[in-house]
Amino acid sequence: MEHTTVVVVGAGAAGLAAARALTADGIDVVVLEARDRIGGRVLTHHGVNLASPVELGAEFIHGAAPELDDILSDAKLSAHDITGCRWLAKDGRLTKADDFWDQIGRVLNKLDPKKKSDRPFGEFLAAKPGGRRLARERKLTHQYVESFHAADLALVSERVLAEDGNPGDDARERRIGRLTAGYDAVIGHLAANLADRVRRDSIVTRVTWRPGRVTTECRRPDGSDRAVIQARAAILTVPVGVLKAPAGEAGAIEFVPDIQPKREALSRLAMGTATRLVIHFKERFWADEWVARKTGIDDLDELSFLHSGDPNFPVWWTAYPLRTPTMVAWRGGPGARELDELSEGALAERAVRGLAKQLGLPANRLLRLIEGVWHHDWTHDPFSRGAYSFQMVGGVDAPTEMARPLRNTLFFAGEAFDPEGRTGTVPGAIATGQRAAAQVKRSLRRGRRSRR
Repeated sequence: MEHTTVVVVGAGAAGLAAARALTADGIDVVVLEARDRIGGRVLTHHGVNLASPVELGAEFIHGAAPELDDILSDAKLSAHDITGCRWLAKDGRLTKADDFWDQIGRVLNKLDPKKKSDRPFGEFLAAKPGGRRLARERKLTHQYVESFHAADLALVSERVLAEDGNPGDDARERRIGRLTAGYDAVIGHLAANLADRVRRDSIVTRVTWRPGRVTTECRRPDGSDRAVIQARAAILTVPVGVLKAPAGEAGAIEFVPDIQPKREALSRLAMGTATRLVIHFKERFWADEWVARKTGIDDLDELSFLHSGDPNFPVWWTAYPLRTPTMVAWRGGPGARELDELSEGALAERAVRGLAKQLGLPANRLLRLIEGVWHHDWTHDPFSRGAYSFQMVGGVDAPTEMARPLRNTLFFAGEAFDPEGRTGTVPGAIATGQRAAAQVKRSLRRGRRSRR
């Protein structure tokens, strides 16, 4: 048996941020990571023929992100804002959507943030707020909530979206950016001083605990046992889907005794589903003269986001303002589950044929331009069990409840447990890791004082 002061389960952004904060204060830490890599749902691919990184997990910086800004400054990393134009496409007809935020705002502004009762957001839309006048805006808002929140509209909370789901007229909250070097550069910086404290290929199977003591059992991917680790506290940073997984399933963790006081809050949190397909083309075809002639539009070269009526991949985006021939096809919400059953090749063909139809372009010509395709199935990944979290009906306070320690021994961190409304984001995950580390430090100090 190995002994340490704190065991951190999960080497994603939250776990690494927590471990970094603890080790900075000289606290002994062991980080257990189930995968053979660090980063969790940050997964960046770099290729010799790629001018920019390919993100298969987290990609964007949404709104203000002070915790991330501190890391970028410390690590000398750069980020850039996404500029360019949004377009709407339907069966070959394209229109600019420069007023995208205003359109969805006309619907989301009808939500009442002071309302105490709750219901699924889908019921709010079904009531047709704004009547016939906002029919088009409601369709766009439906797509936005499914895509941006990866949420099932029959489950996601109206109250949560009323409080935190509308950027309104705040220019900072509307802003979207990217890490120029890729999100894995942030992960690398968080892990830089952790050295051999991170144990990869360590799949935690059981956590036995009582106040002031935690014993973790884990195994290797081949099923063989790894060393049992005993600590005074544990920070659990695994996704909601893993915490809710039934005992015995791949990736599930058995708690002895069970974390029953947290089960009610967990029952009001869900893992959203999303399918992301990154396609690298031989050229930026949307900026070519032949496409301008075909569509009658000569400024598609500044395309950033494309919203369409395609039933499979209704949202696309480019790397703009970087001029690289890469596009991302995206489907969020329940419809992503069916797509994740398909092979990468089948996904690529379905996506590009759908894109060609919406742009009014010949599908076979676009298919011949494909040079590379990348996809990670987060839905069936046993260590994520979904893309990122959303709050279901009645779940407005669930992140706050999960942020409270259990008997000052088990601490919870991760994007789902940010009380500040940044769920589903890397900055939110980092903030929760730092918060959990601060809670552990206070608990350890109180423990030392009580023994004097």
